[in-house]
Amino acid sequence: MRFTSRFKENAATVGNGLLFAVALTTPVVLGVAFQAFSLVSAASFGAMFALLIAPRHGALARVVGISAGGLLVVLAAALGIALQGRHDLVLVLLFLLSWLAALPRPDQAYLGLMVKYVASSVLLTSFGFSATLPMALAFLGGIALGICLSLASMLFEADDATTPLEEFKAFLHGATNGRLFGVAVPVTVLFSTLAARYFSFSDPAWVGLTVLFVMHSDGATELFRIWARTLGTLAGVLVSAVILYNVTAPLHIAVAIGVAAFAMPYAKGHYVLFSFVITCAVLLLIDISMFQMGGDMSLLRWRLIDTVIACACVLLSNLTLRLIRRLRHRGEPPAGQAA
Repeated sequence: MRFTSRFKENAATVGNGLLFAVALTTPVVLGVAFQAFSLVSAASFGAMFALLIAPRHGALARVVGISAGGLLVVLAAALGIALQGRHDLVLVLLFLLSWLAALPRPDQAYLGLMVKYVASSVLLTSFGFSATLPMALAFLGGIALGICLSLASMLFEADDATTPLEEFKAFLHGATNGRLFGVAVPVTVLFSTLAARYFSFSDPAWVGLTVLFVMHSDGATELFRIWARTLGTLAGVLVSAVILYNVTAPLHIAVAIGVAAFAMPYAKGHYVLFSFVITCAVLLLIDISMFQMGGDMSLLRWRLIDTVIACACVLLSNLTLRLIRRLRHRGEPPAGQAA
């Protein structure tokens, strides 16, 4: 009985690994075939986004949930582009979206990821990321591929999660993180992003984006994520640099992307490993998209610096939250004592 259960679990992980590999490498192959290198990363990120955000609860929930999330990300990118140069409005919008991203609890996986990706889309585009209509269409094409692959995964996955609608109803009825944490996240995102821009970092948005995905409501978990994210990203940047220094053909790089993508389902629950494989996949995809401009080698050092600075900001924010909570508890009467 235990062997059968273990076999099914391993089969599901292998199946998901193959789907992730197909999702990330198919756009690369098509991009090479049609010499459309600038669209590669957008399509691959769309497919990866679809598989990461896919609700594990039936075909309808997957199709509607992924489609709605993809459209919101594209609309957020368009809004970010429209607000370029209007820094005050961008900061207000970034604060509001970061606040919303901080509210869903860890068990509200779909809602939390969707809001984080929407906030990231606004952050990247409003700070100068050159998103275009062909890139948006490529992203939506990747979304369509991801939907098909997610439906295929139902052959070996069991429905074991709530639907996006159930998560949203729980959220509206107060199932959220605390208000203090809800304020801490947008403040940290704004502080880290503005600091990176003030010191002329190559991509200030990368710092704020990292804060969004590292900050967590659980203090112990968050401290683990900080060092795990830093260590995993450091390893990912170094390995990506070695690969890109020695390999120049896009199809050869696609093999490395496929290996990293295949490892993603195995890396779930192991934050160091997940940070490592997703860093490798993202950096290699960005390099291929910049193939006709000489690649991304010159920016790899900045990717590492951005992540380290973001993790330092999260650590400072986390320690500040702990101090505030400790001071609050110190002023409370002991348990059982009358007020």
